[in-house]
Amino acid sequence: LIKPYLLHYFIFHYTVSLGLHLVPSTSLTSIVVARMQLGVRIESCARPQLHKPARRSRMLPISALSGDVPSDAHRRKAEARAWINAWRARTGLAPMTSSSVSITGILPPPSAAASSSAGATGGFGSDIGEYVKLLTGLGTLYALDMAIKKAFTSAHITFPSALGGMFGVVALLLAVGESAASKFLAFYTPTLNWIAKWLPLFYVASLVTLPLALKGIAGSELLKIMVILGAGMAATLLFTAQVTVFIREVVRTENKEIAKAKPASPFLPSHFAAWGAVAAASLATTAISGAGSSLGAQMALPFGLAATVGGYLLGNAVPKNLQGLLHPVVVTAIVANAGAALHGIVYGVGYDTALKMYYSKGQGLMGAGDFLMAFLGCVIVSFGFRIYQQRETLRRHAPEILGATFLSALFSFYSTAFAAKLLALNSDLARALIPRSVTVALALPIATQLDAPLSITAAAVLLQGLLGANFGPNLMTAVGIKDTIARGLAAAGTAGGLGTASLTSKEPEALPFCALSYSLVGILSTFLAATPLVRNSLIAIVG
Repeated sequence: LIKPYLLHYFIFHYTVSLGLHLVPSTSLTSIVVARMQLGVRIESCARPQLHKPARRSRMLPISALSGDVPSDAHRRKAEARAWINAWRARTGLAPMTSSSVSITGILPPPSAAASSSAGATGGFGSDIGEYVKLLTGLGTLYALDMAIKKAFTSAHITFPSALGGMFGVVALLLAVGESAASKFLAFYTPTLNWIAKWLPLFYVASLVTLPLALKGIAGSELLKIMVILGAGMAATLLFTAQVTVFIREVVRTENKEIAKAKPASPFLPSHFAAWGAVAAASLATTAISGAGSSLGAQMALPFGLAATVGGYLLGNAVPKNLQGLLHPVVVTAIVANAGAALHGIVYGVGYDTALKMYYSKGQGLMGAGDFLMAFLGCVIVSFGFRIYQQRETLRRHAPEILGATFLSALFSFYSTAFAAKLLALNSDLARALIPRSVTVALALPIATQLDAPLSITAAAVLLQGLLGANFGPNLMTAVGIKDTIARGLAAAGTAGGLGTASLTSKEPEALPFCALSYSLVGILSTFLAATPLVRNSLIAIVG
């Protein structure tokens, strides 16, 4: 009675923990078949638990089978393969391909059984193909982002090149037609899924070094800033979500339910073990090489990267009932910040210097922050594929998307100005807070037009993103905002990239609306700030 369950436990748990799910060999199929022959049927993806074995269906004797009826052994092989494919689907992998077994439950004639062993090896080949697509897709997106950035620089275009690339991808897919676009999507799907799984990592570098941006601000003024940003985040978030629904009702747009996206595959113990080993090895190398050594400085990159990824893994391991107070994005930033400080202690430098080694911004050796930010552009470009996938929904909801983002930008500007006036905030600081809901790349030009200190504007955008990422999704849930479009537009329109990363890490179906929201809010905010009437009125309010 015990042997079948022990074998089941061995197959499932050891395969997962050792990361061998990438190798769906014939031997694994044979083991599962052998387990089924012990008299216990394997439920599709069921966790090992003691229960009464399902009653086996009655089988005709082999001598009574006609040429169109499968044999008992072939049925078992089909059931085993179906179990493996269901489990692989849960872990985000492609199903095993076979010319002889269908995972939809349609059994082929036994004449095809001879080729089943050859088809069983197709899963391994498909996994190799998936990884080739992933690396190739990521490489081509990175090259595209670099090419667009170079072209924008040569043409003296100040608009963020990554957003230009995102809209360019959408235009390209619309231009080539559905048939060619579907082939592009099929090729880039592994890359898009990988980006969605690790998205927050590409936004946290500036958050890790946030303490540097807050230096020099008086405590009383910083308190006022936090009150304005906290209240402003909640007000803008709820305003944007509510106005989205209001416009939809006014124009009477048909609201079709948006299918929930498949969640990313779970993180495995091997992820923790691998990145823990990188952190330990790089920190040990720093200690052995000595304080101030060139090798120790070079170890800031692998150790900082391991600390950042480790923080993200830990953040996702936080119980869901606590993630409302400690979101994975925030945990990632905290752990990475602590990791940078630890490396600085071992290397023999102060806290500020350690943070600058983590994210040097081209002023020194490449740190973990520089490495991650180098991929942010191609990540944003990839959003174009997600927008294209939801093109019909976006076309149907265009009035509320355009209206909500425009009103959100306007509300954010004037609510910030009036709040700063109410709290008697220093006028320079007040002007710096006005573009708080705009992505940094567009917020800085707006701050220049308002004659505001750029470093304070950058810090305000990051603080707003931090607050929106940590509290935004749960705040919307608490007040009953469940609409995917409203949540996506509000999260990104309020907290930019960090809000996008926070929401889509749990609700990936909201990504197209987030991408449009924070790009449109940035574009419309730039337009509003360039309008003399708006700019002069804002300056008049804050003084």
